[in-house]
Amino acid sequence: MMLFYIAFLLYLSGVIGVLVEGPGEFWLWFLSFGVLMDLTLFLLSYLGSKKLSAVKKVDMLAKVAHFLVFPLAGLAFYFRLKAEISSFSLVVSIILIIWTYSIFKLHKSWRRQVRNE
Repeated sequence: MMLFYIAFLLYLSGVIGVLVEGPGEFWLWFLSFGVLMDLTLFLLSYLGSKKLSAVKKVDMLAKVAHFLVFPLAGLAFYFRLKAEISSFSLVVSIILIIWTYSIFKLHKSWRRQVRNE
């Protein structure tokens, strides 16, 4: 579970950097590492990792929200390549809101799982 938090914090620091200083390469690395780490953890959870089993127990809306982050990240990087900075910042902020909801639900599911064991 801690790895999901680290991925989220990487992405969050990238978003803050993009909104404060602009979408420079340094902040794009944070965004990319956060999304790729989360994608890796998401795939590992569905391949049967016991440590990440809380992901399977989250409600369907949170799963869809979490999965929606990945195509939106592709859209954000497309806007960045086209140099549409305002669209890029908007999509990155939407991703942050969706991911925050998803990580909150994941945390609640994980806490329920820990209390039941």
